[in-house]
Amino acid sequence: MYYRNFFCRASALVLLAALITSCGGGSAPAPTIQTPVPVLNNVLGVSVDNGPPDTGANVNRLYTTVKICQPGTSQCQTIDHVLVDTGSTGLRLLAGVLSAGMSMKPLTASGGLPLLNCAQFVDNTFAWGPVVSADVVLGGKTAPKVPIQVMGDPAFGSPASACAVGGTAMATSALLGANGILGIGLFKDDCGQACTSNPHNGTYYTCTDASCSATKGAIASLAQQVQNPVPLFASDNNGVLIDLPTVGLAGAATLNGSLIFGIGTQANNQITSARVLKTDASGNFTTLLSGQTLNTSFIDSGSNGLFFDSATLPNCTQSSGAGFYCPNALVNLSASLVGLDAVRMAVSFSVDNATALFRDASKTVLPSLAGSIGDTSTFDWGLPFFYGRRVFVGIEGQASPLGAGPFYAF
Repeated sequence: MYYRNFFCRASALVLLAALITSCGGGSAPAPTIQTPVPVLNNVLGVSVDNGPPDTGANVNRLYTTVKICQPGTSQCQTIDHVLVDTGSTGLRLLAGVLSAGMSMKPLTASGGLPLLNCAQFVDNTFAWGPVVSADVVLGGKTAPKVPIQVMGDPAFGSPASACAVGGTAMATSALLGANGILGIGLFKDDCGQACTSNPHNGTYYTCTDASCSATKGAIASLAQQVQNPVPLFASDNNGVLIDLPTVGLAGAATLNGSLIFGIGTQANNQITSARVLKTDASGNFTTLLSGQTLNTSFIDSGSNGLFFDSATLPNCTQSSGAGFYCPNALVNLSASLVGLDAVRMAVSFSVDNATALFRDASKTVLPSLAGSIGDTSTFDWGLPFFYGRRVFVGIEGQASPLGAGPFYAF
């Protein structure tokens, strides 16, 4: 599986932090928007806010809290500000946020040495680190013995050259803008059959010696691969529902909503008027926009804007808005989302001037933030797509009242 997350578009948001420090004052505090979180065992609260302390300015980042335990024990740690990401698979936590008591032994490759994982993202960043086993607790649900990745572990600080390829390692919360990534997308594992027999898969590696002075490619069984914890729940395991409130174009200071596990399994995840958008085996569908046919489109809560290439929307010229669009006035657009079975859904959205949006330091919720992606076949429907919608994510092969995944529904 190929990872398609922008997370922070780091160059823009690092510069944004300086902008807010210098000119963020003078505005009345923006409101917080909340949706009541139902008290059921399949619900986890989520929020959009400033992120972990000392990580700069974070906008349109959906966070939650995750608890991990050493398998079968009560030795646990609760970690806040973990990014909720429907565009990737598996839990990835930064080594720097794990307590000393949570030291976990890596899984091993066929040669008995640690199994290492590489996740590459389309914004030229990557995650590198060992695969370990943990019980993952999300709200009232527990997934036992889940292979997860520890990012930025200094014991394995030299990533394989094929993983790094000139990119930036997501090894600290300041770089990531979060303490980890909770990948709860369309797929059960982060590579699948492609990594079970070919050691040159680009996702899994192992050390060549006990000191891990060098690495080489490795195979990983499905049971060893970094896994989406949701299918490992005893129930409510066929998908997820992200339920976020509507946000006006003016934005908001923060936002609270719900991550609900299961599709059609409890009273809070029933399908009312949602239509199904089936994806191909790679998790893609087609977006029709302004004469363009963007056939590698996806819905990704881990991206902090809507990302697509446009011949008419001007790019920002100030460094604070690098990578984003800066039209002179609000632009209203409409697109058609076309599933694998040719079902079409109309979606309207707006794009505003990113530099102007960033001037108000009190707002972390920006529904009209958009930018270019550098790919004329792709539309990344990031977190602004989720505002005001109940978005279901159906996991591959898991039966539900909407059919078996992979699919989105809203």
